[in-house]
Amino acid sequence: MRSMVATLTLLGATALLAAPAQAEPVRWSGNGHFYEVAVVPEGITWVEAKAAASARGGYLATLTSAEENLFVWSLISNQPRVWTTSLRQGQTDAVGPWIGLVQIRHQAQEPKGGWQWISGEPLAYANWAAGKPNNLEQIEDYGHLFRVAGSKAPATWNDLPNDPTQLSLVRAQRPVAYIIEFDRQPAP
Repeated sequence: MRSMVATLTLLGATALLAAPAQAEPVRWSGNGHFYEVAVVPEGITWVEAKAAASARGGYLATLTSAEENLFVWSLISNQPRVWTTSLRQGQTDAVGPWIGLVQIRHQAQEPKGGWQWISGEPLAYANWAAGKPNNLEQIEDYGHLFRVAGSKAPATWNDLPNDPTQLSLVRAQRPVAYIIEFDRQPAP
Protein backbone atom coordinates (compact mmCIF):
# COMPACT_ATOMS: atom_id res chain seq x y z
CA MET A 1 0.00 0.00 0.00
CA ARG A 2 2.79 2.41 0.92
CA SER A 3 4.51 1.94 -2.46
CA MET A 4 1.18 2.52 -4.25
CA VAL A 5 0.71 5.84 -2.39
CA ALA A 6 4.29 6.82 -3.22
CA THR A 7 3.70 5.93 -6.87
CA LEU A 8 0.47 7.96 -6.98
CA THR A 9 2.21 10.86 -5.31
CA LEU A 10 5.05 10.64 -7.81
CA LEU A 11 2.59 10.46 -10.71
CA GLY A 12 0.72 13.47 -9.35
CA ALA A 13 3.97 15.41 -9.00
CA THR A 14 4.92 14.50 -12.57
CA ALA A 15 1.58 15.75 -13.83
CA LEU A 16 2.02 19.01 -11.95
CA LEU A 17 5.49 19.49 -13.40
CA ALA A 18 4.20 18.97 -16.94
CA ALA A 19 1.49 21.63 -16.61
CA PRO A 20 2.55 25.19 -17.46
CA ALA A 21 3.10 27.57 -14.58
CA GLN A 22 0.81 30.55 -15.01
CA ALA A 23 0.66 33.95 -13.42
CA GLU A 24 -2.77 35.34 -12.58
CA PRO A 25 -4.39 37.14 -15.53
CA VAL A 26 -3.85 40.90 -15.46
CA ARG A 27 -6.31 43.37 -16.98
CA TRP A 28 -4.98 46.11 -19.25
CA SER A 29 -7.11 49.25 -19.16
CA GLY A 30 -6.14 50.10 -22.75
CA ASN A 31 -8.53 47.53 -24.21
CA GLY A 32 -10.09 45.83 -21.17
CA HIS A 33 -8.48 42.50 -22.10
CA PHE A 34 -6.71 40.16 -19.67
CA TYR A 35 -3.20 38.78 -20.17
CA GLU A 36 -1.66 35.71 -18.63
CA VAL A 37 1.96 34.54 -18.77
CA ALA A 38 2.28 30.76 -19.09
CA VAL A 39 5.69 29.19 -18.45
CA VAL A 40 6.69 25.75 -19.75
CA PRO A 41 10.25 25.12 -18.47
CA GLU A 42 10.93 22.27 -20.92
CA GLY A 43 10.05 24.54 -23.86
CA ILE A 44 7.07 24.70 -26.19
CA THR A 45 6.48 25.07 -29.91
CA TRP A 46 4.30 27.85 -31.32
CA VAL A 47 1.62 25.38 -32.43
CA GLU A 48 1.55 23.82 -28.93
CA ALA A 49 1.34 27.28 -27.33
CA LYS A 50 -1.52 28.27 -29.65
CA ALA A 51 -3.43 25.09 -28.73
CA ALA A 52 -2.77 25.58 -25.00
CA ALA A 53 -3.97 29.21 -25.13
CA SER A 54 -7.12 28.12 -26.94
CA ALA A 55 -7.75 25.31 -24.43
CA ARG A 56 -7.48 27.94 -21.68
CA GLY A 57 -10.20 30.03 -23.41
CA GLY A 58 -7.94 32.67 -24.93
CA TYR A 59 -5.46 33.10 -27.77
CA LEU A 60 -1.80 34.01 -28.16
CA ALA A 61 -1.49 37.73 -27.46
CA THR A 62 -1.90 40.18 -30.32
CA LEU A 63 0.13 43.33 -29.66
CA THR A 64 -1.61 45.87 -31.85
CA SER A 65 -0.14 49.08 -30.41
CA ALA A 66 3.04 50.36 -28.77
CA GLU A 67 1.10 50.77 -25.54
CA GLU A 68 -0.12 47.17 -25.55
CA ASN A 69 3.39 45.95 -26.38
CA LEU A 70 4.81 47.90 -23.41
CA PHE A 71 2.09 46.57 -21.13
CA VAL A 72 2.96 42.97 -22.02
CA TRP A 73 6.64 43.85 -21.59
CA SER A 74 5.85 45.04 -18.05
CA LEU A 75 4.47 41.56 -17.27
CA ILE A 76 7.67 39.75 -18.28
CA SER A 77 10.56 42.20 -18.05
CA ASN A 78 11.64 41.09 -14.56
CA GLN A 79 10.88 37.40 -14.98
CA PRO A 80 14.01 35.48 -15.99
CA ARG A 81 12.00 32.24 -16.13
CA VAL A 82 10.23 33.37 -19.32
CA TRP A 83 13.47 33.81 -21.27
CA THR A 84 15.81 31.32 -22.91
CA THR A 85 18.67 31.90 -25.33
CA SER A 86 19.84 31.45 -28.89
CA LEU A 87 23.45 31.59 -30.01
CA ARG A 88 24.25 33.08 -33.40
CA GLN A 89 27.63 34.28 -34.62
CA GLY A 90 29.01 34.23 -31.08
CA GLN A 91 26.17 36.39 -29.71
CA THR A 92 23.66 35.13 -27.16
CA ASP A 93 20.21 36.63 -27.68
CA ALA A 94 17.21 36.37 -25.35
CA VAL A 95 14.32 34.32 -26.70
CA GLY A 96 11.08 35.38 -25.05
CA PRO A 97 7.47 34.19 -25.06
CA TRP A 98 5.47 33.28 -28.13
CA ILE A 99 2.87 35.80 -29.30
CA GLY A 100 0.03 35.40 -31.83
CA LEU A 101 1.98 36.51 -34.88
CA VAL A 102 2.08 34.15 -37.87
CA GLN A 103 3.24 34.37 -41.46
CA ILE A 104 1.02 32.82 -44.09
CA ARG A 105 3.45 31.21 -46.55
CA HIS A 106 1.39 31.50 -49.72
CA GLN A 107 1.20 35.28 -49.23
CA ALA A 108 4.79 35.77 -48.07
CA GLN A 109 6.94 38.42 -49.68
CA GLU A 110 10.05 38.53 -47.56
CA PRO A 111 11.03 40.01 -45.37
CA LYS A 112 7.77 41.45 -44.02
CA GLY A 113 5.02 40.04 -46.24
CA GLY A 114 2.22 37.77 -45.18
CA TRP A 115 2.40 38.42 -41.41
CA GLN A 116 -0.89 38.61 -39.51
CA TRP A 117 -2.36 38.26 -36.03
CA ILE A 118 -4.13 34.98 -35.31
CA SER A 119 -7.16 36.99 -34.14
CA GLY A 120 -7.62 38.52 -37.59
CA GLU A 121 -6.70 42.00 -36.34
CA PRO A 122 -4.68 44.00 -38.87
CA LEU A 123 -0.91 44.19 -38.46
CA ALA A 124 -0.94 48.01 -38.44
CA TYR A 125 1.64 48.29 -35.62
CA ALA A 126 4.95 46.39 -35.79
CA ASN A 127 7.86 46.17 -33.37
CA TRP A 128 10.37 44.00 -35.23
CA ALA A 129 13.97 43.87 -34.04
CA ALA A 130 16.50 45.39 -36.44
CA GLY A 131 16.86 43.14 -39.49
CA LYS A 132 13.80 41.06 -38.56
CA PRO A 133 11.84 39.24 -39.76
CA ASN A 134 14.49 37.51 -41.83
CA ASN A 135 12.97 34.05 -42.43
CA LEU A 136 16.27 32.34 -41.66
CA GLU A 137 16.52 29.01 -43.48
CA GLN A 138 13.10 29.75 -45.02
CA ILE A 139 11.23 28.21 -42.06
CA GLU A 140 10.65 31.13 -39.65
CA ASP A 141 6.91 31.82 -39.74
CA TYR A 142 6.01 32.47 -36.07
CA GLY A 143 6.49 35.49 -33.81
CA HIS A 144 7.91 35.79 -30.32
CA LEU A 145 9.31 38.49 -28.05
CA PHE A 146 13.05 38.99 -28.41
CA ARG A 147 15.98 40.90 -26.93
CA VAL A 148 19.42 41.32 -28.44
CA ALA A 149 22.21 40.13 -26.16
CA GLY A 150 22.90 42.56 -23.31
CA SER A 151 20.03 44.92 -24.17
CA LYS A 152 17.92 46.34 -21.37
CA ALA A 153 15.44 47.92 -23.80
CA PRO A 154 11.89 46.54 -23.99
CA ALA A 155 11.52 43.42 -26.07
CA THR A 156 11.02 43.61 -29.81
CA TRP A 157 9.74 40.86 -32.12
CA ASN A 158 11.57 38.14 -34.00
CA ASP A 159 10.54 35.33 -36.30
CA LEU A 160 11.28 31.67 -35.49
CA PRO A 161 10.20 28.30 -36.85
CA ASN A 162 7.50 26.41 -34.98
CA ASP A 163 10.30 24.38 -33.39
CA PRO A 164 13.48 26.51 -33.20
CA THR A 165 15.65 23.44 -32.56
CA GLN A 166 15.21 22.74 -36.32
CA LEU A 167 17.52 25.63 -37.22
CA SER A 168 20.95 24.55 -38.36
CA LEU A 169 22.63 27.99 -38.56
CA VAL A 170 21.62 29.11 -35.06
CA ARG A 171 21.70 27.16 -31.83
CA ALA A 172 18.24 27.96 -30.50
CA GLN A 173 16.04 26.55 -27.80
CA ARG A 174 12.28 26.49 -27.80
CA PRO A 175 10.69 29.45 -26.04
CA VAL A 176 9.75 28.53 -22.47
CA ALA A 177 6.69 30.79 -22.23
CA TYR A 178 3.76 32.23 -24.11
CA ILE A 179 1.36 35.11 -23.51
CA ILE A 180 -2.37 34.37 -23.48
CA GLU A 181 -4.86 37.17 -24.19
CA PHE A 182 -8.50 36.96 -23.11
CA ASP A 183 -11.25 39.28 -24.33
CA ARG A 184 -12.89 39.02 -20.88
CA GLN A 185 -11.83 37.75 -17.47
CA PRO A 186 -11.04 34.03 -17.74
CA ALA A 187 -12.36 31.37 -15.42
CA PRO A 188 -9.89 30.39 -12.69
